[in-house]
Amino acid sequence: QAALAWAASTQTLSAFAGRDRAARGALAAVWVAMVDEVGAGGACHVVAEAAAEVPWKSSWDRQEIWIMNTEYCLYGPDGPRVRKEANHICRLDECAKCVASAPGSATVRLFWADAVVSVEGPDLGEWQRWCGRRAPSEQQIVNFLMPNILAAYRGERRTRTVQEAKRVWYSHGSWDEPAPDVPEVSGQPVPGVFVWRNDREPGEEWWDSWPAAAVDGASSSSPSSAPTAPAAAGGHQAWGEPWPTDRTFPLRPTREHVSHFLEGLLGNRWSHADFSETPSQAGVGVLLDYGGCNLRFLARRPLGAAPGLGAPPDPEACVTILGGPKGISRPFQELLREAFRDAKVPLLEVCLGPHEEMAHCCVAFMKLQDDAGLHRAAMVDLARLGKEAVDAQWADAEEWLRHRLATGAPSASPHSRSRSRSGGGGASPRVGGQGGGGEKK
Repeated sequence: QAALAWAASTQTLSAFAGRDRAARGALAAVWVAMVDEVGAGGACHVVAEAAAEVPWKSSWDRQEIWIMNTEYCLYGPDGPRVRKEANHICRLDECAKCVASAPGSATVRLFWADAVVSVEGPDLGEWQRWCGRRAPSEQQIVNFLMPNILAAYRGERRTRTVQEAKRVWYSHGSWDEPAPDVPEVSGQPVPGVFVWRNDREPGEEWWDSWPAAAVDGASSSSPSSAPTAPAAAGGHQAWGEPWPTDRTFPLRPTREHVSHFLEGLLGNRWSHADFSETPSQAGVGVLLDYGGCNLRFLARRPLGAAPGLGAPPDPEACVTILGGPKGISRPFQELLREAFRDAKVPLLEVCLGPHEEMAHCCVAFMKLQDDAGLHRAAMVDLARLGKEAVDAQWADAEEWLRHRLATGAPSASPHSRSRSRSGGGGASPRVGGQGGGGEKK
């Protein structure tokens, strides 16, 4: 009986769920004693009842947000395509809004077809405070991203620390230029922002100019035909001219980046809420897509039954993936699914609503749910039960609630809920398998 009481304690089960080998070994010995005392069925019941009392952590240990703006290239043959004065080019403006809208402790990665920009760790926030530019406006974020985008084009492969950036500012900077480039000093100028530019390999088509078929095959007599690239532009795309519909950028750079980031997902210090190096037990990807599960954020802990002994641990690290203004094309979607399968990280597909929204609005919405403690619980329910089960359970629950409110039935008391669990009350609805009753960067 002492073993039963000890095994049912929250402290012991918490240790078992963690990484304490001694505690797991002790619990295994008690488990043998429990089976001898009450049988396997009784032992499972005791542990299941105690698992329901284990404290639930409503927030993620680690978070990353990936903006897949892969319908654009960040660089052209002559340098970056983006400029401070025209940050709408290649939709740097929308990507900057996503950085400003993300949770303070989350790592944000901005993917272009030929590059990736990572904003992670506390250095950018510290640099903003030090230079007095703390407002997270679109133009402010662009001003912090552009120096590193330019430095990456000339081949800089690391970012300066805050102390290095301060030394450069004291010798070369001004209040009008808080992050002077100074090419003779190595490193990308702005701390906390790292830009990786991929080299182009032979045989890859990057669509820097219109293909000959698109130029020569257009009909000049038809006003509805696609305009051809002007000869003065040397064949380069002119404003307002549509690309050929079959255009696809090479997938190699994005595949390399995604695989690399998934390898470090569980141990990335800079995406941890407390910058801890202790690895997370499990991770999960969340892909925002029209065909995903219609997710609802209603509870601060999962509604589905807790997994039994031997089941995979609940995810503690989360990667939220969404497209840029043009969305994620099918080849890049398949690339993501394949990469997550290879990394053995579950990829959940979620739909936030029936209409298309701007990327920064989706990031801000998910941040609000995370701040309220609802985001992780909803994702864990989806990971445990699957899309079909979650959709069916919520449809049943919504129908039951609508009927209950329409008929004006009184809410069940705690006593009636306990009776229904023990079999003495009427049937109760079940959502996810459980009885209901009568930041700073």
